[in-house]
Amino acid sequence: MFDRFAARRALLVCVAAAAIACDDVDATPPRPEFSISVSGATETVSPGTSTTYTIATDPAELDSQPLTLSVTGLPAGVTGVLAPSTLNSGETALLELSAATTAAPAAATFTVTAVALKGSTRKATGQLNIVAAR
Repeated sequence: MFDRFAARRALLVCVAAAAIACDDVDATPPRPEFSISVSGATETVSPGTSTTYTIATDPAELDSQPLTLSVTGLPAGVTGVLAPSTLNSGETALLELSAATTAAPAAATFTVTAVALKGSTRKATGQLNIVAAR
């Protein structure tokens, strides 16, 4: 004998499963709002000299957004200047690292941080080696 209620429940379960499988699954993962990278991954300087890195940002969205850049993790005796320190995603900046004449030999990993006006934060790292003056 045909059970209409059992058939109806089975149909509802199938429809619900199809809705979950078809509608609720997004095959495309969300893209980050922007990315940041440091070119010239490892540079070597001696005391009293400087080197320059390029900081590239990629909007990864259709619209660019204002970013504020900063650098941390520099060894003692090294100063960093970002130019510009504020830019739009998709643009590049230069980071000049200068080693004082008193800077001791060291190997350091520094971090460049980009903070978007929308609140997102991205980081990239670079390497700096300070070698003894000859």
